[in-house]
Amino acid sequence: MKKDLDDYLELIQSEGIRNFVKTALAAAPPEFWIAPASSSGKYHPPEDNMEGGLVIHSRKAVRVAIALCRFFGIEDGLMKDMVIAAAVLHDIKKSGDPWDNHMHPEHGLIAYNWLMQFADNDPNLLGICQLVKDHVGIWNKPKSTPALTIGKQVNRFALCSLIVQLADYWASQKWCPFICDNFAE
Repeated sequence: MKKDLDDYLELIQSEGIRNFVKTALAAAPPEFWIAPASSSGKYHPPEDNMEGGLVIHSRKAVRVAIALCRFFGIEDGLMKDMVIAAAVLHDIKKSGDPWDNHMHPEHGLIAYNWLMQFADNDPNLLGICQLVKDHVGIWNKPKSTPALTIGKQVNRFALCSLIVQLADYWASQKWCPFICDNFAE
């Protein structure tokens, strides 16, 4: 399954961001590569609920994130690289640390804390960590979606946060199964 994310890493233009993601994936718990996306099978399409389904879900999230970047006019460069990186890494600690067989309700925060060891105080990598932390959107504590805060101006980073949240949410819907063969469409 490890090779199944390699083609998406090649879409990241920044060598520093690409290396950050590669480092994190190399250190990922072995369970990340074989776990289903949903331990109960209630919240993801069938193909996500088999062995390796979490990686399939991550691929789908990247696919949706790329489409949303295009929709919102984030075509290339740093922000798109950060979105792709966050979409790849968003569930790297989905079942907590140590890995359990069920989704941990604070897996975004757990992944954020774990990824920080690889960020080396680089502002862009810290931004990716933040996108991963916030990827569960309204289910975050305290229930926040930065791009949707009423009365607050939406900046590019908040838009990237919303893209990662929507990509994860849409890629997990039972009614939205799809195959991730060609990401260049």
